[in-house]
Amino acid sequence: MIRVAVCDDEHKTLNDLEEAVIHYGIEKNLDLSVSTFSQAADLENQIHSGEAYEIYILDMLMPQRNGIEIGQEIRKSDERAVIIYLTSSMDFAYQAFGVFAQRYLLKPMNEAELFESLDFAVELVRKTQKLLYVNTAQGIQQIFYHEIEYVENSARALHIFAVNGEEIVSRLLRKSFENGISCLLSSSEFIQTHKSFIVNLSQVRLYELNLMTMRSGAQIPISKSRQTQVKRAYLKYISDNH
Repeated sequence: MIRVAVCDDEHKTLNDLEEAVIHYGIEKNLDLSVSTFSQAADLENQIHSGEAYEIYILDMLMPQRNGIEIGQEIRKSDERAVIIYLTSSMDFAYQAFGVFAQRYLLKPMNEAELFESLDFAVELVRKTQKLLYVNTAQGIQQIFYHEIEYVENSARALHIFAVNGEEIVSRLLRKSFENGISCLLSSSEFIQTHKSFIVNLSQVRLYELNLMTMRSGAQIPISKSRQTQVKRAYLKYISDNH
């Protein structure tokens, strides 16, 4: 299930957006739910009560609270939700980058442009819903891809370091490190920087030629033979996601 929140104070636009998102879900054969809000305060109350959505489509200009302010509230609790702005003015486009909005669409709504934006949004959501299954001494543990900061191969075991500080240690590997985490390497969010390290590019705080500093402060080496590959992957990730 992918949950979509649509907020616009113009009732016709709100209804058109709801119908368009439902139409998109049917056309793409997706399990989507759509919640609509004609007042920003109602959506804000939902956010504060802990209700979360994977995708937000927000009108930029609304009475009392504008779309940027709502986006800021979303980002306080959710760094990965996809935000799409819909507006009649480009005046706030620069500010939209401050809340890492993925798309900025002009009114009147163009369904083709909205569908393209939703294609991009759904792909991002799917990435966050992928799970890694780890065979540990305690049993099979699972962790979402987006919760992984980096993975280290040490003493013939996988050490998965999570963004919350937890460390998951696998049983001894019976195959190579690369084969053991091949599922991660098939995702554009992960790159092998060294024979013993794989990093989640979304968790990189500082990139240098031979080193990546993660948000936790951990410093991950980049081997000389992989520097060009890592640089290309990191720049592509930044280009595709910001």
